[in-house]
Amino acid sequence: MINHIDMKKNILLMIIVILLVPSSCSDDLKIIQDNKLTASNMWQDANDVTTASNGIYYLIRKNFNSRYTSTFWWGELRVGSYMWGVSHNCDISVTDMTDVVNNSITSSTSSCCWSALYTAIDQANAVLKYTPEIQMTDAQSGYALGQAYFARAYCYFWAVRLWGDVPLVLKPIESPTQEETYPSRRSAKDVYAQIESDIAQAEKYIDYLGTDKYYATPDAVEMLKAEYGLWMYSTQGNEAGYLSSAQSALNEIGISGDRLLSDYASVFSRTDKCNEEIIFALNNDYEDGNTGGYYSTFFQLTQEVATQYLSNPVPINGQQVDFSESFQKMLQDSKDVNHDSRIDCIYGHGPYGSAGNDISWVNKFLPQMTVGSSSNIYDCDLIYYRYAQAVIMDAEAKYYLEDYSGALKSLNILAKRAYGKDDFYTDATKAGVLEALTHEYFIEFAAEGVIWWALIRLGNLEQYNPDIAKLAKSNENILYWPIYQDALNRNYNLKQTVGWGSSE
Repeated sequence: MINHIDMKKNILLMIIVILLVPSSCSDDLKIIQDNKLTASNMWQDANDVTTASNGIYYLIRKNFNSRYTSTFWWGELRVGSYMWGVSHNCDISVTDMTDVVNNSITSSTSSCCWSALYTAIDQANAVLKYTPEIQMTDAQSGYALGQAYFARAYCYFWAVRLWGDVPLVLKPIESPTQEETYPSRRSAKDVYAQIESDIAQAEKYIDYLGTDKYYATPDAVEMLKAEYGLWMYSTQGNEAGYLSSAQSALNEIGISGDRLLSDYASVFSRTDKCNEEIIFALNNDYEDGNTGGYYSTFFQLTQEVATQYLSNPVPINGQQVDFSESFQKMLQDSKDVNHDSRIDCIYGHGPYGSAGNDISWVNKFLPQMTVGSSSNIYDCDLIYYRYAQAVIMDAEAKYYLEDYSGALKSLNILAKRAYGKDDFYTDATKAGVLEALTHEYFIEFAAEGVIWWALIRLGNLEQYNPDIAKLAKSNENILYWPIYQDALNRNYNLKQTVGWGSSE
């Protein structure tokens, strides 16, 4: 006899698996089309709720595991030619990559697709709707609600920074006749207000979140709160309350050198995942069939590498982008002049080319390599928050507060590990701290998707990407993305981002 409860749970898990298949941008008729998790008969007990709340993060992973909609493509790649030089034309995706590097993106650029992000939002909405209706313990409901509020805030924080005014959907889509099925864009102000509310709600349940770094933890919530506060302060009007909120969140985490690993390269270990320095990540695991991400775009073509160096030490794939020559020089100078211990982890190079020539690659997030093989396994985790970010955000907050000595104190926590020297930074002037902050963001977080947002907050993006200022003269929304054209075609309520197309 078939157990009805077990059968129901198996159906629920099958639905989640279906949802985990990456959504096609060409299917973007509306924000979400096939979420059956919200059917009332799928929400019967606490296990259903826990399964669904954990499933949000699988959906977030499906978005960010794509090369095109990764944290790297959605941020740091846009820093442009100061950092990046498109190299080998391995496949058609290099066209999109060149568009992003040059800030010549269009509504046909693959990275403009937001459907997978909204799929995760929709599941968070479902958890928030149905959890209060299910009989469970406070710990069980608190866990589910805390996870859902954090995840929704995290996804909307990405969306509003990328597109500005975006659809603000707060109910799960369960019927094609719902207003939310074909949503219009809402003002960025409204979206930011919702993010702030969701972070505050997540904080209410923070004691129930646990310590699994593949989901929201108390530190992950505080990191999002701190990043949100710094962003709002620096880009939305310099309101002191946001800065105070960011500083409060960072104080909750605690700023010291105790949680930095002594060896920088160990942070990105394939085998010691969720190490002490990691705060929030999404799991890649070969045995579970979860591999990939933007990292593969950093590695070399087989034909470019001498046979004896294939996967020893040169990681292999279809390299499409490498650090620019000027950025490579900056990294090398930091190693040669300042004895920067991070550089070998960040930047790989040497006479490993098929003709004995020097070749280079981004050396972070190395795959599982078999010597002599061109088949690498990309199973490094996707890292979104790590403790070093809390340290540098603390320095950034103190910079805004004009506490320049305090900012240097925090920066020197990172510098101690990098250069093996106390008080490496000593210029406690506004200009000196800004230069030190920017330098540490560029090196400490190279290729992690962090730098673009830091440059915008610090107000010096144009210094490193002067083309942005020129482009802004003809498009005031140059820092935003256009909406993917297929979404516009299929949702008549959407209007294109001003400056990016005809439907303005």
